Amino acid sequence: MHIFKKLFFSLLIVLLSVFAHAQTDDFNNQALSIYLDAENAFMAEDYSKAFSLYQEVLKTDKEFDPAMFQLARIYLVRNQIDEAYKWANEAYKRDQENEMYALLLVDIHKHFNKFKEAIEVYKKLLISDSTNSDYLNGLSQLYMLTQNTEAAISIYNQLEMQEGVNERLSFIKKDLYLNSGNFDKAILEMVKLSEKYPENSQYISMIAEMYMGNKDTENAFMFYQKVLDINPDDPYIRITLADFYQQKGEVDLAFENLHHGYANPKLDLDTKIQVLKGLFELKNIPEERIRKESLKLASTLTKVHPDKPGSHAIYADMLYRDSLYTEAAREYNEVIKLDSSRYAVWEQLLFSLNNRTETKKITTVSQRAINLFPKEPIPYLFNAIGHFVEDSIKMAIQSLEQGIPLVQNTKLLEQYFMYLGDAYYQNDQSDKAFEAYDKCLEINPSNTFVLNNYAYYLAIKKQKLDKAKTMAFTAISLDPGPTNLDTYGWVLYQLGNYDEAFKYIDRAIKEEKNPSPEVLDHMGDVFFQLGQENKAKRFWKKAKKGGLDTPEFNHKLANGL
Repeated sequence: MHIFKKLFFSLLIVLLSVFAHAQTDDFNNQALSIYLDAENAFMAEDYSKAFSLYQEVLKTDKEFDPAMFQLARIYLVRNQIDEAYKWANEAYKRDQENEMYALLLVDIHKHFNKFKEAIEVYKKLLISDSTNSDYLNGLSQLYMLTQNTEAAISIYNQLEMQEGVNERLSFIKKDLYLNSGNFDKAILEMVKLSEKYPENSQYISMIAEMYMGNKDTENAFMFYQKVLDINPDDPYIRITLADFYQQKGEVDLAFENLHHGYANPKLDLDTKIQVLKGLFELKNIPEERIRKESLKLASTLTKVHPDKPGSHAIYADMLYRDSLYTEAAREYNEVIKLDSSRYAVWEQLLFSLNNRTETKKITTVSQRAINLFPKEPIPYLFNAIGHFVEDSIKMAIQSLEQGIPLVQNTKLLEQYFMYLGDAYYQNDQSDKAFEAYDKCLEINPSNTFVLNNYAYYLAIKKQKLDKAKTMAFTAISLDPGPTNLDTYGWVLYQLGNYDEAFKYIDRAIKEEKNPSPEVLDHMGDVFFQLGQENKAKRFWKKAKKGGLDTPEFNHKLANGL
């Protein structure tokens, strides 16, 4: 990157410089004429022409420093720093009081890390203009680069005498003192600034934070109290105090200040949310307490910022985290009322409703989500679940078939094929159902729900019973629950292995507090095949009492198998 900085000087300044030269060095008219042509070319950014003309000027008058200066600038444009340095230095040697020459040379010195040389140039400039703030600021920065903290501070003190106490200078001096290990003087700088602007509580708060960083909690607390005295409604001091008390281990006071700050509408929502998220990273407060307090704080956000979607969103997320799904759904609905464009909120709302088994709402909400976000697959799945529960099987199939092409996540695709298999079977499309189940098991061979249903439906249809047996056994190996035990027993029954069927169906009945009528019916069939008709009828009657009441079942109850 070029270090060249375009310095646009007016023609009047250039001419004054030239005429001053003419008076001292018997300047000739020919050189002046060539120089003016060179200046015109330079202003037009025709640097090649200007370069040649400046060289011609120096052939006419080798001591003509304005041409040297301009040559240096052109060399900078060309990024030929060594040549630029040579000519800038030549110009400066001939006129050390020329500000433009000096400043250009300073820049080039800095490029070569010649900080001491640059410092000397500034010092000479300050001889004739000792209060020039640009020179003083430039010199102080060079002192900082050379690690001469004392000299830098001295310059900044001089500037402060000229400008008065102000934030820029105080902050710089504070940092210089801190970097040199002089904490007390750094504090004094901030105290001086706060006394200059007593109405600005931010400076006092910074002093308190400096004391906190230095583990001086006593002085820190004193200055925090001063902030409250100046501005008791300052919302940010409450957050700061909460952190102060948290670090001291005074948890009750920490949360008291947090609640006070969150109730203040002047504290912006983004800060509140950030602090709220940060609570879960704290190690010295029990997680249960954090969860309880964070829920209260999030609730406060919705009251103080009711028109902000973010306040309801974070409260909803925390309610969902604590399994308060009804309340979470309410808050997600509030977010959608304020801003319906956030897909993630719709998805969380659907999960909340699903966890509350509010199927009618799921169907309606998922359809709205589909209308707004037709390329998102999850709303189609929820829409299908809603229709499935409402016995609108054809509508469920339609939603699943529409959603499948949109799915890219294999876990989600597994869910789609699982529900599609069930829906097809309920719609008397068993071939399609079994095809969907196969696709599901290709993705996840350990899906016990599909393994069980697939095996059971094959057993009912008395198809591929060996495959059904393998799947049912895999299911009980992974999850030996009552439903899976009954299915495996029923497959064994269809294979004619009644003794083994009895063992598993008996286990299913014993492990279930209130066995389903279907399982009781299965046990009745097993007993009948084992020649124990009285026991068979006893179980069939229990199944009848449990609600099983089909013509086929009633015929069996009356006449046996």
